[in-house]
Amino acid sequence: MKKGEAKLICRIMVWAIIATLFFSLVSCSGNNKRENSVNNNIIYTLDEPAFYADVISEILPLYRLEKEEDGNSIFSYINKGYAAEAFDVQALGALESGVASQWYPQYLATVVIAIDRGLTDVEISGWRDLLTAEEDVAVSDAQPHLQLIMSAISYALEGENFSLDSAANLLRELRHKERLLLNTFTAPIIICFDYQAAALIRSGQQLEILVPLEGTLTYEKGILSNEELTFRGDEERALLSAGFVLRNGSFDSKYYPQANYVSAHQLEDYSHLSKVSQNVVKVFRRNVLRTRLYSSADNREHQLLPLLYIIFVVVWLASIISRAMRQRLKRILFLIGIVLLGWIIVRLVKYQMPSNILNRYLWYGYYFFQMALPILLLWLVWRSDKMDDQPASNKALTAVTLWNAVLVAFVQTNDLHNLVFRFDLSNPSYAEDYSYGPVFYIITLSWIAELIAAIGMLLVKSSRLPRKRAFIFPLLFCLIMLVYSVGYTSRVPVFWDSDYTTVVGILSLMFLEISMQSCLVQVNNKYSGLFTHSPLNMQILNSEGKLVLASANAPQLDLELQQAALAAYPEAVRADKDTLLFSKKIVGGYAQWQEDISHLNFLHQQLEESMKKLELTHAVLEEEEKIQQELDEESAKLQVMTELEEVIAADLLRLSSMIESLPDSDQESRESGRIALLLCFVKRSSNLFFRKQETKLLSASELSAYVAELAEIAQYFGMKILVNSEIKEEIPVLQARSLYEFTYSVVDRAAQAENPHLLLHLLTEKDQIVLRFIASEDLRSFEPEIDLQAEISSAGGSFACKDLDGAVGISLAFPRAGE
Repeated sequence: MKKGEAKLICRIMVWAIIATLFFSLVSCSGNNKRENSVNNNIIYTLDEPAFYADVISEILPLYRLEKEEDGNSIFSYINKGYAAEAFDVQALGALESGVASQWYPQYLATVVIAIDRGLTDVEISGWRDLLTAEEDVAVSDAQPHLQLIMSAISYALEGENFSLDSAANLLRELRHKERLLLNTFTAPIIICFDYQAAALIRSGQQLEILVPLEGTLTYEKGILSNEELTFRGDEERALLSAGFVLRNGSFDSKYYPQANYVSAHQLEDYSHLSKVSQNVVKVFRRNVLRTRLYSSADNREHQLLPLLYIIFVVVWLASIISRAMRQRLKRILFLIGIVLLGWIIVRLVKYQMPSNILNRYLWYGYYFFQMALPILLLWLVWRSDKMDDQPASNKALTAVTLWNAVLVAFVQTNDLHNLVFRFDLSNPSYAEDYSYGPVFYIITLSWIAELIAAIGMLLVKSSRLPRKRAFIFPLLFCLIMLVYSVGYTSRVPVFWDSDYTTVVGILSLMFLEISMQSCLVQVNNKYSGLFTHSPLNMQILNSEGKLVLASANAPQLDLELQQAALAAYPEAVRADKDTLLFSKKIVGGYAQWQEDISHLNFLHQQLEESMKKLELTHAVLEEEEKIQQELDEESAKLQVMTELEEVIAADLLRLSSMIESLPDSDQESRESGRIALLLCFVKRSSNLFFRKQETKLLSASELSAYVAELAEIAQYFGMKILVNSEIKEEIPVLQARSLYEFTYSVVDRAAQAENPHLLLHLLTEKDQIVLRFIASEDLRSFEPEIDLQAEISSAGGSFACKDLDGAVGISLAFPRAGE
């Protein structure tokens, strides 16, 4: 559990216990402010003040006797400055505790059996005869009368060390026979005090006062006060004439005919009686009336039960806060706990106060909590399968809340319209004597409908869970709550006698707990264990940076590193060489986890080594490639040179032959020109060979330049060649080489024939590239060499030689590129 939440739970528990103890003390002291008003000359009594009032008016003329109000004890009047009539059992305790300072005992009060001879002639001698007499027996359940009467019966039947069992058994048997009546003086047999029987005789009833043969107890009764009282007149005479028994045992025989007080005893020490009789209300209700079997039965239990209930709710709240993981659900459950605590505290305050307007509005205040509880249950069920980042509520819940607020407003204004509770405020017992108005039934139906809606939502949600029967126990407790609510509203005794606030609260807590245990309300209470035992290397911190949850493998981090990780969010920090610490903000705090990067570091190291090996390999390959490239280049050069040699081998051989035969030639000048012409041809043929390796096309201007070069060389041996080129486009290298070689062949043949003039025309004609020669001498015998003819034929060319009327025309034609 978070430290802050633990402190909050402790504060709630401490204040709840303080409130419980405070209001418990208030119940004993009432309003401790002494009222020094002009009306403090009143003596309050529990009995009807009929004849004792005459005595007071005579012996204390400045005082008047009034009956105490329901819910107020004599001690509350003493604290307010009034005097009160009391039994010696009460007076001695008040004197010892300092509640009162003056005690004036006046007469004896003996527990007797009064038999109305006007109604029955049954013969009775003692307590046991009441069981055999077939007559109704009346007894008062008002305090302290019941306490003293049952103590007297038990003393008579058991002796000095008595308990209340004998009296309880006697009265229970009468109750079982349906012969026990409560709070009436009209029954044939009455168990009462002798002064009460004397008052009834004075009123005209034909009573016989019987002191039981087994024995009984006599008490003293007088006035208890904090002020000194001054009595006037003959006190004993006034008491005797009013029908009271004096402290010395004297009485007026006309009120006590045949009364024999021999078996009556007066205790000297009331400590045992006080100890035994403090549980008389509880014993009478449970053992005699068989009521309050499952709820608080007396004031001590009324105060102890809320204290135990508060402790139970606070412990449950602490458990929920420690178990629930989701913040929204935790807040709703916390509000439910606060509502239950507020309800029981208001109930506690209400029962410690007299019946007045504040008490009534505390009663109305119940409905703040009663109508808030189903809203919170609905909200809880609706939120149970939703994440914290989803909307907190919806329109339906808001509408239901407003509706409940309207109903609560009706309750708070009930005094104006009586539509919720119907009672008469002039009736002192209106808090018990009331009926329900129409709005009350609307409130009950709304409360039940909202509870049914919550059950329906749970049933729908349970259909989506693996445990299909998970809804059975929560549904059972809801049905119990519905049955109880209807039974309490209908005032069925077993339900009406219980404490509505406590029962509804406990049933609500059981419903919630079972719903959570069955996973219908998903508080994720198993997440802590799951997280702790998970293999995750993670821990959860709150918004203050304090540890909340940690997995089993989570390491112990020093505070500095932990804070550094939070400050570096969303980046990671390095815990060590092989570990990274990450932080991520989540709702209410942070998640921190470590990641082992040793394998990544190992891979990185391997990659670095592999990169080095690859670099070395790459260097070797580059060297190999360089060497291979050099070898390939050399091989290519050799191949090219080989091919070139193959191309010019015949020309070189012919050149060598021409050079060798030059000295023997009689036309040395012409032969030298032919040698120069052949050398130029070989050179340009080589150029065209290399150009063919580089590109497929040759510009017409470059070809024209090569041809013009041949024409210039021809001038050295007396031949004039006129070159005319009309071609502007590029020519395939293969065709250009054939045209160039063909030009050389024609010029060389013309040189051999001593042809002084030659016209050369290079043009395009009808999608052809045409090379034409016109010689001044007869060259009709010219034929290209076989290799040249093969090249011309492979390039798609055609050769022609024509007679042109005194001249010879030689032509070579190739189709134009792309044709």
